[in-house]
Amino acid sequence: MQSPLKENELGVSIILIPHNNAERFNTRMQRDVLPTLKAHPSWQFQLILIDNSDEDKKQQHDFLKEHNIEYSYAWPGNNIMYGPAMNVAVSMCKHPYFIYICSNHGRMYDATWIDDLINPIIQNNKIAMTGSLYPSCNPADMGFAHHLPRVHIQGGVFGARTEAIAVHPYTHDERWKHWGSDIFQSYKLMTAGYTLHPVKTINSVWRECLPSPERWKYVHDYSE
Repeated sequence: MQSPLKENELGVSIILIPHNNAERFNTRMQRDVLPTLKAHPSWQFQLILIDNSDEDKKQQHDFLKEHNIEYSYAWPGNNIMYGPAMNVAVSMCKHPYFIYICSNHGRMYDATWIDDLINPIIQNNKIAMTGSLYPSCNPADMGFAHHLPRVHIQGGVFGARTEAIAVHPYTHDERWKHWGSDIFQSYKLMTAGYTLHPVKTINSVWRECLPSPERWKYVHDYSE
């Protein structure tokens, strides 16, 4: 159920899916997420945590109460993997747009990074996802038409239209529900007629370390 917003009010859900990574999760929250939210006092935020951790490593989240932020927490009981966890999170979204942030890696350099991900989706209803375009495998290898562009929105940090993902959810196919889920989802959305929009101020890579990361507003890499 999406929350009613007043005219000129912007609502965004923020999704994180931690897994046995308390220190990294806390870093992401305290250094990157909370300062971004505080820099947007006129926006309405909902923080969604789908905790894929083992029972003895569940994330502590009581500190969020101190920040007067609406948040929802769910522990599925085990690691249900990225794609299924994303589907749970999207079903909990109250706002028409959401941001996904990897809880393991990444760094915010400019709090307006979130504007750059959300604004294109607002301005163009054909855009389903925004972020870093990254090379992909042959779409036919995943069962999609071979003529689709061989690119995807890299899954470390991105913006998305809630309705598009709700209608076209992440796959539960064992082959692609974790590794390759961002590729599969991008092909699925393009097949449905949606557009993937590159955002130059965001750089999200897989198993790489970017030189001079401060050149971007938000970076997802493996430097920490």
